[in-house]
Amino acid sequence: MRRNKWATGARCAAVVAWAIAAAFILVAPAAPAQSDKATVSFPGNQIRLLIGFSPTAFGYDTYGRLLARYLGKYLPGHPLIVPQNQPGAGSLNLANYMAHVAPHDGSEIAIVGRGVAMEPILDAPHSPPKFDSTKFTWLGSMNNEVGGFFVREPGPVKNFQDVLNGAALKVGATGAGGDQDIFTHALNTIFGTKLKLISGYPGTQEIMLAIERGELDGIVGYSWSVARAGNKEQLDNGTLKIILQVALNRHPDLPKVPLVMDLVKNPADRQVLELIFSRNLMGRPLLASPGLPPAVAAVLRNGVAQAMRDPGLIADAAKIGLELNFVSGEDVQALVERLYHSPPDVIARAQAIAAGN
Repeated sequence: MRRNKWATGARCAAVVAWAIAAAFILVAPAAPAQSDKATVSFPGNQIRLLIGFSPTAFGYDTYGRLLARYLGKYLPGHPLIVPQNQPGAGSLNLANYMAHVAPHDGSEIAIVGRGVAMEPILDAPHSPPKFDSTKFTWLGSMNNEVGGFFVREPGPVKNFQDVLNGAALKVGATGAGGDQDIFTHALNTIFGTKLKLISGYPGTQEIMLAIERGELDGIVGYSWSVARAGNKEQLDNGTLKIILQVALNRHPDLPKVPLVMDLVKNPADRQVLELIFSRNLMGRPLLASPGLPPAVAAVLRNGVAQAMRDPGLIADAAKIGLELNFVSGEDVQALVERLYHSPPDVIARAQAIAAGN
């Protein structure tokens, strides 16, 4: 993937209230019993950490490789953690692999896109679900995310009100099912905006390059945690601007940037957006295959939680401006299961939005 200067640098209210609390509190899973640790081992004393995206200056690859440097320290036998990129279809290919092919011994784990958990539900009317996200062994999430609607400057708009007034912007996306695609359709459906989606970019950094060149006007759903570090120069010099927070909650860095949920008055609209934007609460999720023995699942979850508290990992993240806000494996698992049981009418509307209808 090309590197460039841009690279350098929902669902009912009860569900959301629970999810917000889960996302913003570091819940330390109880350490597995010593007998469990004694009986758990990993073949070849090695674990492959598969990353569902190509190497980039920031993003899932950066998070995955950071964790790989520390995770083995907190697992029995101190196995070597080997990061390996396995990109394709916004990490859906990797999710399918983990669901149907990966061994059930914990020797392979994965970091996948935040939208993977809901993809089987949102895409169900168009293709049979290839996996059940509730069956995965969710190990936690390294961060919860606030997505942003970013535009180039100078450009066609100065703020989101200009978009609401009918400005027709060209915005980029990697493909169907990704944040940029679904979030853009959500804005067009709920607010009547006239965003023209240009899909098919290999990755987010290619979208950012197209914005820099003036081929695109912006991007919907680009993570603030990535932009604030990887695009700091452009944000500082005013050539890139965030005009809307596309999430359930405000980021403390952005007190003056409007939050999409504050603009929604219709309760039915709020429910469907809560379902769609809930994926932000599992911003950098880690999972293992279904059917993992409980002792192995407990050891892996505990190891991830311990690694995320390691002072070295925290310091390394701070050096490069990588945002950390850990969500435990148990909380991610419960969130996925609750979202799968959303009211049928809310799911149906979310499916229509995801399809661009």
